[in-house]
Amino acid sequence: MKFKTKIKQTKYQNEFKTLAQAKLANNSQLRSKLKTDEVILKAAELLSQNQLVALPTETVYGLAANALSPKAVSKIFAAKGRPQDNPLIVHIADQAQLKELTAAKITAKTQALMDHFWPGPLTIIFPKSKKVPNLTSAGLETIAIRMPAHPLILAVIESSGLPLAAPSANTSGFPSPTQAEHVYHDLKGKIPLILDGGPCQVGVESTVVDLRSAQVKVLRPGGISRQEIADFLGEEVLLAADLKDDTAVAPGMKYRHYAPNKKLYTFNFEDKLFILKKALKKAESKKIAIISARNSKLDNYQLPTKNLKVLKVFSHQKPAELAQKLFALMRSLDADPEVEEIYIEELAAQGIGEAVMNRIQKAAAAEEYSQPGGGDN
Repeated sequence: MKFKTKIKQTKYQNEFKTLAQAKLANNSQLRSKLKTDEVILKAAELLSQNQLVALPTETVYGLAANALSPKAVSKIFAAKGRPQDNPLIVHIADQAQLKELTAAKITAKTQALMDHFWPGPLTIIFPKSKKVPNLTSAGLETIAIRMPAHPLILAVIESSGLPLAAPSANTSGFPSPTQAEHVYHDLKGKIPLILDGGPCQVGVESTVVDLRSAQVKVLRPGGISRQEIADFLGEEVLLAADLKDDTAVAPGMKYRHYAPNKKLYTFNFEDKLFILKKALKKAESKKIAIISARNSKLDNYQLPTKNLKVLKVFSHQKPAELAQKLFALMRSLDADPEVEEIYIEELAAQGIGEAVMNRIQKAAAAEEYSQPGGGDN
């Protein structure tokens, strides 16, 4: 079905320009007001009719559907071009919704994580209930669930009364959308409505954690760092990628992800300096862009006067800056006719830098993969 896709804003749009979305998510008065807003009510109505709606979260914009309806969920895969063996994250607005989605008693450790980090960019793997369609969980006996920290999606969930499956609202495999305009670019004509909640505050998808065994594992690094979780729990938290487990029980564990059409490379000033030197040599005849830190050593090198665009947009001491801007930068440079290749200075893979480097490395390696994938929330 072809839609005349519309971007709509609530009466409270100015609230979301401040990037204080996480605080607003816990503002019960605002959420109560939002549930009477005609845009929120329209989104809830469409979702109850098994239609798709793009909604803002604190991480990236999500393409939402009723998680308990195979008909609705199938439209997500069709609109995105997403492989059906790639599980979806289900979004809730209240922990009481877990009862119809999960099949096991919630442990004390899981409860502690939810109480501390929800609403927020933390997704937890649960044994799923029989109410969850196989399409939503990609045929797995588990389901990934989170409570997002953006008042708009929370108000829509509450108004609709539905748990929402909501992977990133983009064409699968390409950079995730962090602005409503990004969603429109990818999904124009494929969905009826996009809710504009301002730019996403975190900018990279949620952290996915698995607590089903004695050893806590991060399946996908994201907006909450592995160190934050370890510090809170007082125990070591492993990264699943280091364990060489090929079972994909969460999104982001397989397939091509986050990649612009143009070739993307990473460099640093230690063991990957040669990549930068090759880039500067290429700039004699090829248009390139370099995303670097403001405190980068780039100025120590003789830079070409043409064919080079340098964007100093983050600090090594503040990796969250690059997290928030990363996907928007990829999209902007991908659309820029003055750029043929993209180079990004690496961050230390610590804290949220681990999530940022995960996204960059998947984008830089994308040409090695033959199948599309897609981001998630």
